[in-house]
Amino acid sequence: MRVLVVHNRYSSRVPSGENVSVGSEIAWLRDAGVAVDVLEATNDDLYEGGAVRQAQIALSSPWSFSARQRMEAALDADRPDVVHVHNLFPLLSSSVPAAALRRGIPVVWTVRNNRSLCVAGTHMRDEAPCHKCKPGLRIAGMRYRCYKDSLATSALMTAATASFRAMARRRVTAIAISQSLRNWLIDEAHFDPERVHLKYNGIATPSPDLTVPPAQDSRTILYAGYLAPYKGTPLLLEAWRKVKVPDLELRIVGDGPSADDVRAAAAEDSRIRFVGTVPPDEVAAHFAAARAVVVPSAWDEPFGRLAAESLSFGRPVVTTGLGGLSEIVDETTGWITGPDPVAMAAALTDAADDLSLTLRAKGATERHLELFSPEATIEQLLEIYRSVTTAPTSK
Repeated sequence: MRVLVVHNRYSSRVPSGENVSVGSEIAWLRDAGVAVDVLEATNDDLYEGGAVRQAQIALSSPWSFSARQRMEAALDADRPDVVHVHNLFPLLSSSVPAAALRRGIPVVWTVRNNRSLCVAGTHMRDEAPCHKCKPGLRIAGMRYRCYKDSLATSALMTAATASFRAMARRRVTAIAISQSLRNWLIDEAHFDPERVHLKYNGIATPSPDLTVPPAQDSRTILYAGYLAPYKGTPLLLEAWRKVKVPDLELRIVGDGPSADDVRAAAAEDSRIRFVGTVPPDEVAAHFAAARAVVVPSAWDEPFGRLAAESLSFGRPVVTTGLGGLSEIVDETTGWITGPDPVAMAAALTDAADDLSLTLRAKGATERHLELFSPEATIEQLLEIYRSVTTAPTSK
């Protein structure tokens, strides 16, 4: 089987879990004997091209003729059995999958956000849930400048994603990265259930070169990720103030709008260690040094990569359980608290207990192998490929 993977990479200026997921999946497919070709664009071009180039890119986001030409050339050269789309915007656009569909080549699309209805992709506005945009009525996203805080770019991205949704609902096979997101695609975005599959993101096991001691050997609770209200930074800090275990450390790795709040909290509480941003290859060492991981998201996470990575290290997770997080973590692998600081504080306190922690650490490893390992997720993906290549082509 030959697959053409299409991905508009997010900028290297900001760590991207999606970029990591796409790269890993390509490598695992090749390991499984699949011939994989790649058509990519990168948002780094947005920063390197200047204002004129940025304006040209924005105007072509609904339908890029240059990206269409690149796709036509790739289809001629690679002759794929399947085209697998990840992210299309803003550099590739709907013109890319349209070229494959015109030739009768099946297209699958991994869905990782809510952008087919919400131009921000998160159903969040001003750090609060927002569901004003509906199918066929998406004026609010433009009115509130939800994409890059610009009316013009919000309007262009709204047009681009609305066009793609219309195509995808009829002719593309969607792959949701959680059941929560699959339900949203069916119930809110009005996709045909038969066209929406569930496949979790694959998460690699730790490198054999990395020493991963038993979880109970550590007294560190780890948070690693973006620091912002919607990611639950204020919730975490409020909950931590209620934790009265003197030898427990809260280690926070990352950066974002709430970084100053973390610095202030660390100045007041010696149990908080604010590391800041680290290179991607150093994050694994922080997982290995942790006792448990906290994922305090205040929004409906489409998946929850931090939580799934924690399981791969055998680290239980304390989480709100919003969105896809409740599918990663259960009572055998961690603690689900909801967005309640008192409940979260109680769970963090319970994580300090060796017996409670050890039972969940064993469950974490088993759940990763069953649901999120490369072997499990690639086999699911191959089955989806087989199903679309044997099904009649939709016109």
